[in-house]
Amino acid sequence: MSGGSRSPAGLVSAILAALALRGANVVPRRPDGAPGSGPPRAHSEGQGQTGPGHETRDVNVRTTAYVMGGLAVSAVTVIGGMVFLMHLFVTHQEAALPTLTPQQTTQLVPPAPNLQPNPYADLDRQREGAEKALAGYGYADAARSRAHIPIDRAMQLAVGRSLDGGAPR
Repeated sequence: MSGGSRSPAGLVSAILAALALRGANVVPRRPDGAPGSGPPRAHSEGQGQTGPGHETRDVNVRTTAYVMGGLAVSAVTVIGGMVFLMHLFVTHQEAALPTLTPQQTTQLVPPAPNLQPNPYADLDRQREGAEKALAGYGYADAARSRAHIPIDRAMQLAVGRSLDGGAPR
């Protein structure tokens, strides 16, 4: 933690873990009279490098390996149990579902035409119709009240004239 504040829950869990390790003889108790077993003493100049409060032996590798192996087995057991329970739950849920009716299982085919069979041919036909309207003479409506002329001829007639209906320039 930062800022110097300590959580009492962390201290309590550390104390309980230490007591559990001592109770399981993973961490042996110090014999009476061993350095660090009594009240703290002042460090005197005559003592060697291993003064009071320092460890005098290494960590037991076999015990550490057993603890790590136990943790790994526990993790694999928990994960395997969860996978088994999820599989059991899904199987139970699928068994509880009602069977589907023939109407629900039939494949639906939309009515024809599903898509344009040849969109490029349709586009070519549309462009040809627009080209004929721009390049030829004809009527613009079914009542034959309006006509259209080729675009080139319309541009020749409009050049030099006002489109407002006034006199030519």
